[in-house]
Amino acid sequence: MSDPTDLLAHRNRMRIVGLMVLATLNYMLAVAVALVAIALTFAVLTIFNLNIFPDDADTARLLGIGIAVIAAVAFVVGLLVAVARIPFARRSLEHNVLHETGAVVADPDAQPEVRNLLEGLAIAADVPAPRFAVIDDPAPNSFGVGTRPRNTLVGITIGLSQQLTRDELEAVLAYEVSRIRSWDVALTSWTVALTGCAMSALGGGDEDSSVGVAKLLLGWIPRTFAGWLQVWALRDQGRERDRAAVRFTRNPAALIRALEKLHADPKQVGRVSRATAPLWIEFPPRVLRGATGGANRRLAQELLLDERIDTLRELASIPPSNA
Repeated sequence: MSDPTDLLAHRNRMRIVGLMVLATLNYMLAVAVALVAIALTFAVLTIFNLNIFPDDADTARLLGIGIAVIAAVAFVVGLLVAVARIPFARRSLEHNVLHETGAVVADPDAQPEVRNLLEGLAIAADVPAPRFAVIDDPAPNSFGVGTRPRNTLVGITIGLSQQLTRDELEAVLAYEVSRIRSWDVALTSWTVALTGCAMSALGGGDEDSSVGVAKLLLGWIPRTFAGWLQVWALRDQGRERDRAAVRFTRNPAALIRALEKLHADPKQVGRVSRATAPLWIEFPPRVLRGATGGANRRLAQELLLDERIDTLRELASIPPSNA
């Protein structure tokens, strides 16, 4: 009988292939639409500023043709720009996550307990030992990022290492290592990298400007599709992650205690965006509150810890703590 984790890894690799095709096309569309929005905004502003208003049908037709040509050229240029930038989406993902969270890759001699645990767990899982980073944040949480098992990085907050016992910390690290073996980290990272690029191309903090409004209006389809792709790629991942963790973790009770501590702690990771939230072991609830659209809420709800802790107890045959 095949190892369930190997079957999950195969499924996740297949999802990565499908995701790369669909998300790449959507990213190309998003960049093209963003440039069209910019070009049309400046064209319209120029018309108003220079008071260029047609006074007959021929002039109106020529003006319309001119605007259409500008939009078409911007669309083609956007496609070319997207094609050129796609290879950098994967390469820059880890840098972007480290920058966003303020995580610092640990020195080889730093935190020997964490390093030894990760190396031992990696040997047991038959995967390359991941590098790890530390986030100066009191909220207990962790994340994994990397588009292949051999280049994965595990990040842990200061709060996680301070609040958990050694057994609980080992269980959380085992959870992250089990995600590496099942290619869940790779799937999630590819999803974040490719869909996040589309979201970024249509955002950028200028939503109150004319260009920002144009991006919001014209970019509704690729932005919505990016959210849908996250749901499609990561559907059932919360449950599958937990199943893999229970199979791999030598102490599932410690993992459950650790997740209960994460869930009970009111503090939330301070620096995390909607695009990168799926990387974390606990999907920050405040990101759920800020999520708009059914796709966003569905994904966030699936990755929250409430029901997952109960599922873990069932999988590990451990009764509720108040029993």
